[in-house]
Amino acid sequence: MAMIGRNAAIAEMGAHRHEVEGPVAFAAWLGVHAALLSGTRNKVDAFISWGWDYFSKNRATAVVDRPDDARIDWGDDDQGERPEFDTAPIPPQSS
Repeated sequence: MAMIGRNAAIAEMGAHRHEVEGPVAFAAWLGVHAALLSGTRNKVDAFISWGWDYFSKNRATAVVDRPDDARIDWGDDDQGERPEFDTAPIPPQSS
């Protein structure tokens, strides 16, 4: 199971591992994770929080205050290849 976003999830369910996606998988993800919570109060609090987040469209802006930490070093840029979001200049290659 993986939740990607609002109404966007994917899951393999059942004995034959049928692939389910979209709102059905999203609801299954919520149900499984709610069932894993201990106590009725925690479940109610989670459903209220999830419901509020789902129906409210107001989201805080994500701020990256350390852009160097957001860079992923794949280790494959030996040939001068760079990720599209890397703004650092390419060092000259010696032959």
